[in-house]
Amino acid sequence: MSRYVLGIDAGTESIRAGIYDETGRCLNFATSANKNIHRNPGWAEQSVAEWDKSLIEAIRNAISGSFIDPSEIEGIGLDGTSCTVIMLDKAGKPLRDAIMWMDIRATKEAEDIAAVDSPALAYIGYGNLSPEWFPCKVLWVKRNEPEVYNKAHTIFEHTDWITYRLTGEITANINTTSVRWFYNNSAGGFPKDLYEKIGIEEVFEKLPSRVLPLSETAGRVTKEAAEKTGLPAGIPVAAGGADAYIGVIGVNALKPGKLAIITGSSQLHIGLSDKEIHAQGIFGSFPDAIVPGVQVVEAGQISTGSIINWFVHNFLSSEIKEEAEKRNVSVYTILNERAEELPPGSEGLLVLEHWQGNRTPWIDPNSRGVIRGLTLKHGPAHIFRAIMEGVVYGTNVILKRMEDEGFHIDEIITCGGATQSDLWMKIHADVTGKPITIPEEQQAVSLGSAICASVAAGIYPDLYKAAEAMVRINKTIQPDRDKTAYYQEFVRQYEATYNALKSESRKLVEYTRDR
Repeated sequence: MSRYVLGIDAGTESIRAGIYDETGRCLNFATSANKNIHRNPGWAEQSVAEWDKSLIEAIRNAISGSFIDPSEIEGIGLDGTSCTVIMLDKAGKPLRDAIMWMDIRATKEAEDIAAVDSPALAYIGYGNLSPEWFPCKVLWVKRNEPEVYNKAHTIFEHTDWITYRLTGEITANINTTSVRWFYNNSAGGFPKDLYEKIGIEEVFEKLPSRVLPLSETAGRVTKEAAEKTGLPAGIPVAAGGADAYIGVIGVNALKPGKLAIITGSSQLHIGLSDKEIHAQGIFGSFPDAIVPGVQVVEAGQISTGSIINWFVHNFLSSEIKEEAEKRNVSVYTILNERAEELPPGSEGLLVLEHWQGNRTPWIDPNSRGVIRGLTLKHGPAHIFRAIMEGVVYGTNVILKRMEDEGFHIDEIITCGGATQSDLWMKIHADVTGKPITIPEEQQAVSLGSAICASVAAGIYPDLYKAAEAMVRINKTIQPDRDKTAYYQEFVRQYEATYNALKSESRKLVEYTRDR
């Protein structure tokens, strides 16, 4: 008899829920949309009340289309966006909209924190600190919205809010605390010296006291949550983590030498290491962030799939839309077909994908997007392909930085929205020179949450065995070595573009910010 678990993936654009059996087969998958709120340039927020509606809708729809009795669901796993900060009052009500992961308003706070003398800053290689990180946003709220900060009884992240909503338990997870709060379990937990030096030492009264490893039972579904979602009350809810990190589990990249690239609105590059690595331009290595006793290195790009969506929604020609409608296919199908006919390098077009700044390796929130080399010959397909290539140029720079610091990469395992484009996956292989493996289940983050659920439910003893049993490979794309060699000049030009414009980009951002 099959056994079933629920995996919840709360991303930027939507909350997704999938019912999986113990082999990783998805019975049904449901999605409920989120909306971003952009009040100012560089800001991004979402309504916690809308999350609640989307969470309930996604779970109910996943159950209703799965053709199993809800009582057969044995456990729940979950994930959320990292560095999305929520502040609750004593009654558990949100004091403001959630500050999303991509929000970079805390640039000044990031600079102030990076200037502090603290061993904890080894996680960022003693270099720049992204304003996305948890302490930066908390410090911004204290400085700019003191009434909210003072009233806050609980401050935690997206994942922790979902756990609270389902179980009523106030917890934090070792994943997001390790990778974004400077938490180090073996060194006593939170680096109190750092928090004191930046002026938020009282925040420890507001943070959850329980910090749980991935897949440990955080609580059980409450009667209220059961009534609203259709889930059985009392089933275990596994401690989750950041969506991309849970995706590492969902593609089974749990051994050194494997690098997971989690694609979507942004792109994360995450790998496990048997040794500690600290280097400028790479985040980590973070202890215990996925499995106990293993280090994790990370890099990432803030804007990737979101740029494709931005381009399609704002600048697509009516001719392409008409052809897509006539053929009854997506506009993305038309664009991929036309972009595939173009040569590598998009006939001299180059994109710097810093629409929301750069996360790594330059950690520069003031960098901005660039489309360079435009001529009257270039059309929508050129720009579409150049965006894809520009994203991978950024990835290539990151991978080289990792390998220079001793993190060897044999294989890239990728999942998420970008894998729907064979062209984009081939570009990944050709630019990086690495084989690209694509798992069968492309909702790998939701599957990763389901894998955590299977451990909490007692179906498997640990994440290693659960991932081996529940992850299957679809195909592997090998690089074209000639194209890899050809693309290297474009990668060099990509780096040169950033270096030539970085100081002027900062001046322009500061000039417009002060108006």
